Amino acid sequence: MGRTKLHDLPQMRQYAKGGHLYARVRFEGQDFFLGRWGSKEARTAYDRLVSNILLRRRPSGTPNAPPPIAAPEATHPAPATIEPPAAPTVVGVGPELLDDLTIAEVGDRYLEHCRNYYRSPTGKRTSSFDNAVQAITALRPFDMLPANGFGPKKLCHIRDAEAAKKRSRVGCNKIVKAVRRLFKWAESQELVRAGLSHALETVDPLKIGRTDAPELPPIEPVDDAVVDATLPYLSEIVADMVRLQRLTGARPGEICGLRPADIDRSEDVWAWKPKQHKTAWRGRARVIMIGPRAQAILKRYLLREDSAYCFSPAESEKQRSRQRRLNRQSPLTPSQRARKPKKNGQRRPGDQYDSASYRRAISRGVHARNAERLKEDPQAVMIEDWAPNRLRHAAATEVRKKFGLEAAQVVLGHSSADITQVYAERDQELAAKVIKQIG
Repeated sequence: MGRTKLHDLPQMRQYAKGGHLYARVRFEGQDFFLGRWGSKEARTAYDRLVSNILLRRRPSGTPNAPPPIAAPEATHPAPATIEPPAAPTVVGVGPELLDDLTIAEVGDRYLEHCRNYYRSPTGKRTSSFDNAVQAITALRPFDMLPANGFGPKKLCHIRDAEAAKKRSRVGCNKIVKAVRRLFKWAESQELVRAGLSHALETVDPLKIGRTDAPELPPIEPVDDAVVDATLPYLSEIVADMVRLQRLTGARPGEICGLRPADIDRSEDVWAWKPKQHKTAWRGRARVIMIGPRAQAILKRYLLREDSAYCFSPAESEKQRSRQRRLNRQSPLTPSQRARKPKKNGQRRPGDQYDSASYRRAISRGVHARNAERLKEDPQAVMIEDWAPNRLRHAAATEVRKKFGLEAAQVVLGHSSADITQVYAERDQELAAKVIKQIG
């Protein structure tokens, strides 16, 4: 073989991120991250990469071709904060390079897939994308290892390491499932050996009472007295959202996405069919019934375009500004009257609440109520901070107590009564009545 020209082979370059230097090689449009700059593992990985490139360039039929250099285990893995950019697919790279993909490279390709796949029709990323990010973060200690070298033992190490960090048992099991999903996708793309995802299925999830991982507290219904104490400290629109959710048992995301076009008002009881809901991707329909009390709350929010959202943060902010103006003690100066809002101001309220902003609005109301009561009486009893999903639990518990489990299942839109058991508290009064008669 003739002498190689200067820079004919790809050169190892520095890549800085997070205060650290890493070795990177760009070959035919793809980036290969080799480890910490100047480390032995980076030099060995570079030699292996160059060897594979030379093998691919060697004419077919050449005798005594040297075998590819095996990749060593990384002794200084990249920290969890480092996330190299997703690498594009290399056109024309032989299987000897694909067989040596590292876990970091497979994770980058999977993350690029998830960015486009796990999206709602509105373009918002779903929680499955967040689970994929968690899986890739948990795999960081194995970034520089060959993806084909990953197995059940390493997955057990990740599971137990997360439990040692005091992550909840449910959270640890969620990461295990996300890692399995990553390698299942990689196997479908022929990036890893066949059968690897099935091997990972042998790792059992953490069981209750058989692990040191803490348990999450159960989500209990919020007391109506706590809700009533919070309502005066919420904006008018958020307060109506809370009342409507308590009466219908809808999910927070469904309340935030309510539009006039989604409601059929042809009958006495309105039928609300959310365009987007939790199980829409399964092809299931969701119908929420709206009774007279909920209709009275909702009527004034239906006097808008059918495609507009009923509950708008921008509208709520306008109401708040108008009320502050009415409560103003001193008159406005001429310059204040002539002042116009900035055209390019940052963090302007949007046209729709989401579950997070809805939750924060309630939390601010709780804190405002507690601060006012504490100012009046240092010995006053504070109310707990509560999330809007607990309103759904409260509605389910009331329906089950009055009409039974099947009615609660229908109102909540569950396909199985087992799921409803999580939301609707068991009727202990009925159990006590039965035991009183037979026990």
